[in-house]
Amino acid sequence: MREFDEREYEQENVQGPRRGRGSVFACIFLGVSVIALAIVLIIKARGGYTGVELTSELDILSSSKVMGTQDGFCAYNRDGAEGYSDKLKTIWNISYDFIDPIGRTCGDKCVFADRGGIDACVTDSTGAVTSLRMPGQIREACISQVGISAFLCDAGEQDYIYLYNFDGEKLLEIRTDVRTMGFPVAVALSPDGKRLVTSYIVIEEEQSCRVTFYNFGEVGQNYSDKIVGSFSYDDEIIPYLTFVDSEHVCICAEYSARVFRFRELPEEIARIDYDGSIEGIDVCDEVIAIASRDSGNAMTIRLYDKEGKVLSQAKTNIDFDEIRVRSRELFITCSDAFVIYDNEGQEKIRTTIPYRIEAVFPTGDSDKYMIAVPGKVFMAQLVRGSKDETAEGDLIEEGSDETAEGDLIEEGSDETAEGDLIEEGSDETTEEGIYEAAQEERDETGSGTALQDEALE
Repeated sequence: MREFDEREYEQENVQGPRRGRGSVFACIFLGVSVIALAIVLIIKARGGYTGVELTSELDILSSSKVMGTQDGFCAYNRDGAEGYSDKLKTIWNISYDFIDPIGRTCGDKCVFADRGGIDACVTDSTGAVTSLRMPGQIREACISQVGISAFLCDAGEQDYIYLYNFDGEKLLEIRTDVRTMGFPVAVALSPDGKRLVTSYIVIEEEQSCRVTFYNFGEVGQNYSDKIVGSFSYDDEIIPYLTFVDSEHVCICAEYSARVFRFRELPEEIARIDYDGSIEGIDVCDEVIAIASRDSGNAMTIRLYDKEGKVLSQAKTNIDFDEIRVRSRELFITCSDAFVIYDNEGQEKIRTTIPYRIEAVFPTGDSDKYMIAVPGKVFMAQLVRGSKDETAEGDLIEEGSDETAEGDLIEEGSDETAEGDLIEEGSDETTEEGIYEAAQEERDETGSGTALQDEALE
């Protein structure tokens, strides 16, 4: 039989609990580290940007207008246009003499036309240029990714739509009678150049709008004037229409938007009605951005996919100048300020610069953007930092509770002050407390764990 050893009994029953107490502090220390790391990673994932640094600049004419292209942007004015990469390097330049120039892009293709005149030209990223001359005065122009361009021209009692390929060959001429079809308002060409959509204002007993769909493929050959569909809307004007991709079209009136699937024949697949008026719209990368006012005059910006389904939404009272969607990010500009939301609906950056902003364009880097102001284009580097408060207009996921930026509190949990990482029901633990506990344990046991040694250091 084993003899009773009082010292052994004391060691087993006294030292054991002390080792357990050290383990508790070690677990708390480890938990604090893990939670702190998780918070840092979450903040970085959500952005954490607080400002921008203007690292380089490009001088352009103050009268130039800018528009985004596939790999950068272009600037155009009455005397010509220049294309630039997303590194602010000149790629191409062309010259012309227009009184009222308009510019449109699709991919790396650009079309420039003299509104009210008869001259136009098309170019691409190589700088190749083709000059065109229309039979009538140009009202609107657009271009496809394959280089086919469309021009809406006024010829008095009749209007014409002309289609040209990139080499300047006229592919099609469509005549419309003002007395029967109305006055043209807008025109859009599909990226593959095979489909065209127009809107007309019809003034009869009551004003209405007619949207007409043209198919230049095999199916369209069986229809008069290649018109495969036409829709009338009473007491509405459709001033905006665009292709989301080659087979989806978005049209907007003052209080509603519609999405059509247009493979061979047009089919309406979504209708979106708003309480207030539509204040802005943009389409890019198969994403539709629409800003509208509600009955309380507050602004909501919603992002939709090509089928008209809501992706996310932002509530804001920013009186913006323009909204854009590029690289699946939402850009809002207002005087000297801009806001960017990422593709998950989180605010990425909100800041100002000492210039009036005309446009913001993405680059190949997720934290670099090109900012166009009168007479200059800056390369801007986003800067990380802490942010105590969130300005008005934070993006709110549809149906979610409003949460200030930086708050990482789970729904239903107790509110925890910044920096407090205390387990529920535990005593308050500080860096000093961890040090004292580790020192006490070492004094009593004569040795310490690796975590205790680290805490003492």
